[in-house]
Amino acid sequence: MRAWPRRAGRALRDFFAVQMELHERLALRDRPWEEDLLHWSAAGTLHGSIPPPPGRRGTTRGGWCPGLAAELSERSARTGARA
Repeated sequence: MRAWPRRAGRALRDFFAVQMELHERLALRDRPWEEDLLHWSAAGTLHGSIPPPPGRRGTTRGGWCPGLAAELSERSARTGARA
């Protein structure tokens, strides 16, 4: 009986984390010039060339960056695989 509030809280926290990640991805897609900000992607590769100003990031909290997403979709288009 006491476990359901904990599960509900965890599910709600996970839901909001996914929503935050999607919001950050959309924000980065709307600012393509931030692709050049120096950052580490989730794949562990260094992207960009310009040091970011204080408080700005070239990736989401999860490490997603538009440049890596474009590379992956381009690669899958060439090989015919799904991203």
